[in-house]
Amino acid sequence: MELNLIKELANESEAITTKRKSSYPQEFRDQVVGVYKSGVYASVDECAAAYSISNKTLYGWLHKYNQSTSPKAISEQQSELARVKKELARAKMENEILKKAAIYFANQAR
Repeated sequence: MELNLIKELANESEAITTKRKSSYPQEFRDQVVGVYKSGVYASVDECAAAYSISNKTLYGWLHKYNQSTSPKAISEQQSELARVKKELARAKMENEILKKAAIYFANQAR
């Protein structure tokens, strides 16, 4: 009887100490890799922190991604996407400045 109790306690402690490996959906993995490849984040650590994943996990995803795609085609697409995103950010900033200027000059005209 004591032996059975000891075995049960050992099994319970193993269950508690065994860490369950987290699994992320493929769409989430693709999204994170795509965002990193687009150049939004300067480093893997920064991107991983933004998505609350470990940098080792992201490095693994990037390694698998790089093995399964043609680097030249992807790098051209990713550089174009990064360029367009930067252009969009600049246009949004300019739009905000113009809105503020219009408000300022409208108040001055009164």
